[in-house]
Amino acid sequence: MAIIGIDLGTTNSMATVWKDGKLVVIKNSLGDVMTPSVVGVDDNGEILVGKVAAERLVSAPSMTTSEFKRKLGAKVDIMLGDSSFSPEQLSSLVLKKIKIDAEAFLGEEIEEAVISVPAYFDDTRRNATKLAAEMSGLKVERLINEPSAAALAYLQSHDYKDGTYMIVDFGGGTLDVSIIDSFDSVMEILAVAGDNQLGGKDFNEAIYHHFIVSNGLIEAELTAEQKASIYKMSEACKIALSSMPLSSMSVNIDDKTYTLMLDNNKLIEIAASVFERVAAPIRKVLRDARLKFDDIEDIILVGGSCKMPTVAAFIEKITSREVCTDINPDTAIGMGAGIFAGMKARNKDFKEVVMTDICPFTLGISVVDTQTQEWYMDFLIQRNSILPTSVMRTYYASCQNQTKLIVNVYQGESLTPSKNILLGTLTIDCPPTALEEKISDTRLTYDINGILMIDVITTDGVKHEKVILSNNNMMSPAEIERRKKHLETLKIAPTEKEENRLLLARAESAIEECLGFQRDFIVNVVVQFKKALYYGNPSEIRAWTERLKTVLDELDGE
Repeated sequence: MAIIGIDLGTTNSMATVWKDGKLVVIKNSLGDVMTPSVVGVDDNGEILVGKVAAERLVSAPSMTTSEFKRKLGAKVDIMLGDSSFSPEQLSSLVLKKIKIDAEAFLGEEIEEAVISVPAYFDDTRRNATKLAAEMSGLKVERLINEPSAAALAYLQSHDYKDGTYMIVDFGGGTLDVSIIDSFDSVMEILAVAGDNQLGGKDFNEAIYHHFIVSNGLIEAELTAEQKASIYKMSEACKIALSSMPLSSMSVNIDDKTYTLMLDNNKLIEIAASVFERVAAPIRKVLRDARLKFDDIEDIILVGGSCKMPTVAAFIEKITSREVCTDINPDTAIGMGAGIFAGMKARNKDFKEVVMTDICPFTLGISVVDTQTQEWYMDFLIQRNSILPTSVMRTYYASCQNQTKLIVNVYQGESLTPSKNILLGTLTIDCPPTALEEKISDTRLTYDINGILMIDVITTDGVKHEKVILSNNNMMSPAEIERRKKHLETLKIAPTEKEENRLLLARAESAIEECLGFQRDFIVNVVVQFKKALYYGNPSEIRAWTERLKTVLDELDGE
């Protein structure tokens, strides 16, 4: 039974499968590769999905909806006529159509899929995607980040050549930027950044508003059908500018024709704020990866919005690099999802290929300053940490004779806990502990399937643990228990590993033997190595391990 890969896109979706040693692109019931991510209800109350629904976006806007991927995980209702749907229900309808079409195309039943998601989706949105899949009848153990899928498709077509790559995935509703390091058929994600509310839709809206202002129209006086018509023509105008230097749009409103001529220079002007938002994640991901543009082998553009010449030119301008366009931006993510599905099925074609994943957001717990009584976030698992990962910290009593410990686990980047997302709480009794005396060792462990475990060992040796799951997590108790046992194997702190202890012992001997500048230099490298061990990021540990080894080997060779 095949495992398919699905690109569940904001604008369009598609499916692929690895079969008989090659990637097969699945066509839907109309013979198309792409299925519009659009859902509608017809006059008889029948659900419409895909191209048929998309044709009704203008003629029946109150009965049709799109771009609901942007709302996944939010507690919102989307009305189609008199019926109410959640974003997860609408997404499940798209996935169900893809499942049915794939079964018809392949001639076999499909029960499992790998689905791509924006790299910057948080845990809530990822679990909302899994919930949508469950509702459609698909089992989804693994999600793959969209830029990672695109990189996989690119590298598979280039024999997994070594190098560091930046993938800019700019689709209809989201922007993701990832940096991936490829070496010896191992693909390691170094950093991700993005904007879940930025996509081709924003260019459509910029043209839409420019058309209204240029023609002296008042948006509040337009009907829903007239707004939908202007929006559709705005999108068509944007698409035309991808292949032509000049584009025009014409809309008939109340028996009067309104027109607009647009070129790419004018598009850059009216969408200046959109382009600035594109630049921010590109700069951020380089900063997080601690790289320069010169360190990047290729900048790979995928996603429908990257077909716009203005977008490619803008990225080349801010990076001072030529971009790579030798992969189909529309299908790259779906192709990568299918390749990853083949890897998950343990297909013999991929036995040497390994792909890591990362945590796109920071996880930590709230702690209090005993002098100011101000709460702040202690960041345990840093964003961009390679998964699975496990980090332990020692904590101290915040008041005299403290007998209760409340551990609040948060997700987010703010120093102020209340500005982050509270994931769960563990409340435990502990022996009376004096102010600022050690009260516990606390560990967070996070796995590749989105299971977060917290365990606390108090000073009397009692261990307390809790598995924190999203409300949307569909795993059975037996599956959760199996995952917990696997997590237990991860709880070996880097500082406890024998090879690290040996390296530190070598360093201590070298420090005792050296003097002056040489001693200070070794001390500095050792401090950085210990910091890397403390924060637990595997890529940082690997980098500083190699650095310290090199320094010590050079000393031994003198």
